[in-house]
Amino acid sequence: MTMLSPSRRVAILGSTGSIGNQALKVISESKGQLVPALIAAGSRLQSLHSQYLEHSPEDVILVSPDPETPIPAEIKTGSESLLQALAEGQYDVVLNGITGFAGLTYSLKALESGCDLALANKESLVTAGSLMKETARQNDAQIIPVDSEHNAIQQCIGDHPFQSVQRILLTASGGPFRGMNRQQLEQVTVDQALAHPTWKMGPRISVDSATLFNKAFELIEAVELFGTPPGGIEVVVHPQSVMHALVEFQDGNSISHLSEPDMRVPIRNALNNGKRRSGNFSPLDLVGRGELSFETVDHETFPALRLAQTVLDCPGTTYGAVLNAADEEAVSAFLSGDVAFLQIYDLVERAIQEHSPQEASCLEIILEADLETRKRIRSWIL
Repeated sequence: MTMLSPSRRVAILGSTGSIGNQALKVISESKGQLVPALIAAGSRLQSLHSQYLEHSPEDVILVSPDPETPIPAEIKTGSESLLQALAEGQYDVVLNGITGFAGLTYSLKALESGCDLALANKESLVTAGSLMKETARQNDAQIIPVDSEHNAIQQCIGDHPFQSVQRILLTASGGPFRGMNRQQLEQVTVDQALAHPTWKMGPRISVDSATLFNKAFELIEAVELFGTPPGGIEVVVHPQSVMHALVEFQDGNSISHLSEPDMRVPIRNALNNGKRRSGNFSPLDLVGRGELSFETVDHETFPALRLAQTVLDCPGTTYGAVLNAADEEAVSAFLSGDVAFLQIYDLVERAIQEHSPQEASCLEIILEADLETRKRIRSWIL
């Protein structure tokens, strides 16, 4: 683990996305306690350059530049530039806010360099949980959850030994189609799927929230991060998205985490490694909300959590890579109008059923399973 400097040096991967933009807001509010040492983005040159001008990081990297667009001299380009920067390990914490499987390689590189990893890229743990944890252990690095639910679980457990935990409740908003049946879902549009009732997110994660695959990934992520207590990890629908998690202990006491829906709250906690630094947020208004409600998940209409069970039943295998790759490809096809909403489930289930799992012992095996799954899904759609 890298030594802490008076100001925590932060590398932000996916800086132009939702998580990255909010992380920069948290850094700006920190009064110098957090410093943006590196910002990196995929292909949004204009947004990245604007961030560079506003925040003055030491390094700025565009991973996938347009070959026909001139690049300012201060911006480095290419994935190798980012991997080299991470390998040097001159950061107190690396925030991985990249969406999708593309974030895995950078997660592993950050951990290999001994940097603490503030992880918002859930695909890293879904596809390579065992490898990620072993890499962190070997290099004395931490994996710090940024997702609001997992950050909440970590805070609820606190200093209590995990052996004292009886059960974990993971909350889900239910997405834009909560309460619908399968017949109604046959007609839903892309615009409807993108209209999340609580959170403003990118296209892929918005659709994943609508299908509940996002919650399926978060369930796998929770098991990888914390393990499975005797009473299990239960997902409950909580439309108000105010209670992010609840931990029930073996003595009968339960501790829950509440905050208004605002990703700056878990990002601030993660970047400061659990220290409660001040920052801007909306005060919790329970009286104004009137009530907090909870419902069971309709597994028949939204079978994503059932499909994730295969991954949980076979930990440390390539099933996680298959689940994620199939979902990424199916969601992309839905967004482009090539498949209907319910076909996302069909494609993912078929990919899992036709896969012969291997031990996910190295990155190469995981990459191979990912690529093969994508080829299969694309061939089924054509």
